[in-house]
Amino acid sequence: MDIRQLAYFVATVEAGTVSRAAARVGVAQPSLSQQLKSLEDSLGVRLFDRLPRGMTPTEAGRALLPRARRILAEAADLEQNLKRESKSTAGILAVGAIPTIAPYVLPHAIASVVEARRGCEVTVREDLTENVLEALLDCQIECALIATQPDDDRIAFEHLRDEELVVVAPASMRWASAELRLTDLRDQPTISLHEMHCLGRQVDVFCELRRLRPRVVCKMTQLSTILKLVSLGLGVSVVPEMTAAVAREPGCAYSRLRGERPVRPLGIAWRKGRRRSAVAMNFATAVQGLLASDRLRMR
Repeated sequence: MDIRQLAYFVATVEAGTVSRAAARVGVAQPSLSQQLKSLEDSLGVRLFDRLPRGMTPTEAGRALLPRARRILAEAADLEQNLKRESKSTAGILAVGAIPTIAPYVLPHAIASVVEARRGCEVTVREDLTENVLEALLDCQIECALIATQPDDDRIAFEHLRDEELVVVAPASMRWASAELRLTDLRDQPTISLHEMHCLGRQVDVFCELRRLRPRVVCKMTQLSTILKLVSLGLGVSVVPEMTAAVAREPGCAYSRLRGERPVRPLGIAWRKGRRRSAVAMNFATAVQGLLASDRLRMR
């Protein structure tokens, strides 16, 4: 049974004869008769009494009629809504982002999309890398802002730029705001980001490769908490450059490292094989423009 057969059935009931029904729906009479027979065979019931003067629905046919009309109406409504939404300047935006990117990038990027597409419906998933990628694979979100290359063949990673990681220290320290060497950090108490975050793991790997073992005094899960503790003089930390560009925590000073500087790759993850909507592409363009600007770079 398919939608076309139901449409032929309703047309035949309303027209009273196969010939008039065929003319109404624009098909040949033998073709319509064959489709009605196929519908009866698939349902296992006789839908019409074939009389000399026309077609009269049986009891089963009369029971099917309101249901068939409802199905056809819903199908027509679905088609119209899809066409209207595809032509709409609004749309639906469902995105994900990791916590070390979301507060700095999402507000500006989403505001840009909403301004261009009035009435756009926005859904945001802020979570750890593993969780946003799982949501991406489950098609709960359309794209995700992440800071690591995914190790999954089902995911396409659009690399936008590498972001430098910088040192944040109490402003009262004598070398705060100066360009630092790794050795300057060797004996400093350190406030680190928990390894549940990819940023925490990236900083750990950078330090291990250079045989730098920080004296960790606090391990946190939020960058905002790290800045608070640094401002109180409890230690130093390593944070993304965008944090230094946007955060206004009193008592904190930011410094670059000399020589080889730690970086993290910033980009957008997409599920391979899934069509990218126009509104998602608008969002990606907004993110790309923001990251290419000086807005999220440390001055």
